[in-house]
Amino acid sequence: MAKWNGLGRLWHLSGRTWGKGVASWWENSGDLGAHAFLRFLEREQEHARKCIDLPLGNLEVVVVDLETTGYDPDRGDAILSIGAVAMRGDRLVLGDSFYSLIDPCRPIPPHVSSLTGIREEMVRSAPDLATVLTRFFQFVGDRPLVAHHSRHERNFLRAALWKTSRRKFTHRLLDTMLLIRLSGEVIGNGSLDALCARHNIVISRRHHAYCDAFAAASLWGIYLSLARQNGYTDLRQVYEALR
Repeated sequence: MAKWNGLGRLWHLSGRTWGKGVASWWENSGDLGAHAFLRFLEREQEHARKCIDLPLGNLEVVVVDLETTGYDPDRGDAILSIGAVAMRGDRLVLGDSFYSLIDPCRPIPPHVSSLTGIREEMVRSAPDLATVLTRFFQFVGDRPLVAHHSRHERNFLRAALWKTSRRKFTHRLLDTMLLIRLSGEVIGNGSLDALCARHNIVISRRHHAYCDAFAAASLWGIYLSLARQNGYTDLRQVYEALR
């Protein structure tokens, strides 16, 4: 199934695997595979940066959410799960999604288990951080990321990449609040719950990474559509309007 041709790069994917050339390289790369893939990904960021001039109606992104053991990766908090969904313009790309638990290699605080539903026994057999990051960025390719109040995702992805591969997080990460601020709506604290309630978006399971990513993607679609209705055609115009 053809995926992601918006920047002149065509990935031939079947399920969640790369095209034959990249897949062969990946499978034969041995222990250096993850590092080689991340170096490959860094080169692709130049293409991802060009999304600023793509028409909003054709913009392809991956909306991501993380569940974590706490709020501060610099103090040892770790990622418990990653959920993500793909969008083209204001529409979800059906079947193009990602979810994985991660073994945090540390105890999960009781209040976090209560909030997220993720318990110790659920992550004991989960893949490690490096494995999930590799699969996640393989899924993302050169599509920009989007997150709601993205500082949390940025901080944890930055720390995770450095911890596992000594690589900097260079992927473009957009915030849903970019388009929400552009709308001029009075948004209060801009919480995911409040914004979803305003637009009658039902979050089927709050604090589940996939479900929260789906909700954030729904918001992104609503406000991207509104931006287009108000005459904005690409991200460059959005950035310039918010200066």
